[in-house]
Amino acid sequence: MEYEEVKALREAWGDKDCDHPGFTDEILFGSKTGDFVCIQCGKSFTKRERDSMNRAGVHPKLTQLTEQNRILKERIDIINTRKSKFESMAAEVGGHTLLDSLLLQQQGVIALLDEMIESTESS
Repeated sequence: MEYEEVKALREAWGDKDCDHPGFTDEILFGSKTGDFVCIQCGKSFTKRERDSMNRAGVHPKLTQLTEQNRILKERIDIINTRKSKFESMAAEVGGHTLLDSLLLQQQGVIALLDEMIESTESS
């Protein structure tokens, strides 16, 4: 996460407590610093601090899930802002390979998400 994004996140989060649900690389002038940033509050952590928190109960798979969810959300926002540019793909006779593949993959992801949601509701 670039410094400007981190700064905005910190300002938006303020002094509230944070359980630091996930981390991403801290990036300064286009290069990774070796430190990590909480994706929720923007606080910086060294690798040692992050690893210590992971051992204390934050499972790496949950961190990965959180990070991938963030990336998906970003990409979906980009697609939604450029929707008019995809009209030619959607109008192609016989379909468009990339668009058709994405739609099929999305159906699979939605089905898996529904399964995960249902499994947590019965617990």
